[in-house]
Amino acid sequence: MTTWHEDAVWRYSYYTPDMATPDVGPFTDLFDLWRAKRGGRPVPAWKDFDFFDFVGWHGYVSVYDVSYEPFDYSTRLSGTALDELFGRTLKGLDRDGFNSFYLRENRMDEFSEFCCRGLYAAYIEGPLNVQNREFIDVLYLELPLADDPAAGRADRTIEVIVPADQRARFPRAG
Repeated sequence: MTTWHEDAVWRYSYYTPDMATPDVGPFTDLFDLWRAKRGGRPVPAWKDFDFFDFVGWHGYVSVYDVSYEPFDYSTRLSGTALDELFGRTLKGLDRDGFNSFYLRENRMDEFSEFCCRGLYAAYIEGPLNVQNREFIDVLYLELPLADDPAAGRADRTIEVIVPADQRARFPRAG
């Protein structure tokens, strides 16, 4: 694990795909599944995954399309539990859409760009602080995907967000 930034509220860590399985809370099996899907490439592609790979996690999974110059993302798929957690549907939201309802500064966009450009897996702990919602601590896992690994950067990400106080109830992946 490499800590990218840590302050009184947030901890941002990242991992190369070749690292030994890191301590990523309830997401260890998802991290291992992502690594197993690489097939000799730096990171897997979205097409390498199957709906059944995420049994028990479906409501907490989102998939983002990533673009560059400038860096941006758009929610392609959003689980219903995530939509409930955020108090709105996330599908179709881009970077500006997300930033319009965060109540407290965070470094999520900057960190996400760093990880997408470097093809790093990301693990984040901190408060979900969005408008009209109770602040709760959450755990994030963001896994980069690349249809064209030669490009050297992610074109999609899989992100899983769970309430920190519910980490024990989540299943093992795959």
